[in-house]
Parts: sequence; structure tokens; C-alpha cells
Amino acid sequence: MSLPPPPRPPGPPRALATEGLRAALLYLFAWPLPLSALVSLFLGRLDMVAGTAGAFALVILASSLIARGLAARREQRPATGVPRPLALGAALVGLAGFLAAWLGAGYGVAMSLVFAACSGAGTALLFGLDEAPPRPALPEGASPLTADERRVLAEAKGRVAALEQAARRIASAEFRDRLGRIAGWAGAVVTEIERDPRDLRRARKSLTVYLDGAEKVTAKYLATHARAGDQQGALEQNFRTLLEELERAFAEQHARLLQNDTMDLDVQIEVLTTRLKREGVM
Repeated sequence: MSLPPPPRPPGPPRALATEGLRAALLYLFAWPLPLSALVSLFLGRLDMVAGTAGAFALVILASSLIARGLAARREQRPATGVPRPLALGAALVGLAGFLAAWLGAGYGVAMSLVFAACSGAGTALLFGLDEAPPRPALPEGASPLTADERRVLAEAKGRVAALEQAARRIASAEFRDRLGRIAGWAGAVVTEIERDPRDLRRARKSLTVYLDGAEKVTAKYLATHARAGDQQGALEQNFRTLLEELERAFAEQHARLLQNDTMDLDVQIEVLTTRLKREGVM
């Protein structure tokens, strides 16, 4: 029986050639540099030759790096040879802009730095930056959370279950529903954190404050409602307001986790904490 023919060796990566054409766009902006270097050489201006020729050499190197970075990003693989080639390429273009402005055109250092910043930033905007390397896969059965983080999530799940139990002890259907929704939102937050453990770093404080507040507010209501007497109406309204705030806080926290957005979260935590302390539950 004849053996199958060996596989053909891979040819040159087509993506690298394609992205090389895109990276060659840099030469459209750098074409005056070699011409200026020749003129400066005839004039005997060696400083201008060094500035313009050196800048063009940096552009050539940056174009090669950017081509590799674009190909790696397109194929969703790590770049070979040089880490973060797109960022390094943009930095080299910025350095080229500095040399061309300082030695080639005779600008001062401050203005040359402005040219450098604009050149590097423009290259980064044109080609983008390197994607973050994928996180290494964990061994089967391993947890990405530390022991302390697992403890925090276990406590959060226990408090969610305690809220659900407390809801069943409340006579008011409105309050049972509100506590049920709060427990639902809290459970959704915990599930989102388990799906992406990085969220715990952003949401740990708020998760602890909100769940602790909800548990204590409910316990205080259950302990005082039966003997509130004439104050039952005021107690119920106060409890209703706090539950509304807690429900809104959990819903907003869940939305922020989905958007990876932590803006104004600390302010919201402090406002709710102050309110809970004023009510004597924290």
C-alpha cells in the first residue's frame, strides 16, 4: 500500500503581503524625506542629512513592523519577532517626526516634540494598536478566582438566598415582589462575575454594600413592623423607598458590568451607604 504524499510546505503568508501594502501608506507621508536628504547633501548640511535620512530609515522600519502587526491582528495570533509591533511602529514614526522637524527642518525641541506626538498619534489612529494577548487557558477544574474572591462570592450567594427567604416571611405582596427582584438582580450580578471574574475587582465594594444593606434593611423591617403601632405607615413608606433605591442600584450595577463601565459607581455607593447609615442599618 502506497503512503500518501507529504503535505506541501506552507507558502509565504498572504496576510503579511496584503498588510504590507497597507503599511506602505506611510511612504506617502514620508516621500519628501529622501529628496530633502539629497538636497541637503549637495548643500553640505550634514545635520539635515542626518535628520531626514534617519527619519526615512525609521519610517521604513516602522512600515515593516506595522505590516507584521496588522497581519497578526488580522489572523488573531501573537506577533512573531517583536512584541506589540503596531505600538512600536507608531513610536518609531513619532521619533522620525521629531528628527525630521529638529534636524531636518531646524525647529526647536518643543515644536519638534509636537511633531513627534502628532506623527505617532496619527499612525496609531490610522492603523490601530496591538490587541491584548489572549489570557492563557486554565487547567481543567481550576478556578480563575483566588480563595478570598471565592469566599466573597459564596457569601454573596448566601445573602441572596437569605433575601429570598426573608421575602417569603413578609406579608405585603408588594414588598415580596420587590425583594424578589432585588434578589434576582443580585443573583444576576454574581452570575456575571462568575462568567468574567475580572468584574469582581470592579464590583466587589458595591456588591458587598448593596447586599449587606438589603439584608439589614429587611431584617430591621421584620423585627420592627409588628410592633410599630401608629408608625407602621411611615415605616412601610421608608422601607419601600429603600427597597426602590436598592433595586435600582443592583440593576444599574448589572448594566455597568455588562458595559465594563465603572464611571460614577463609587459616588452611587457612597450615597446609598450614607442613606443606610442614616436609617441605622449600617
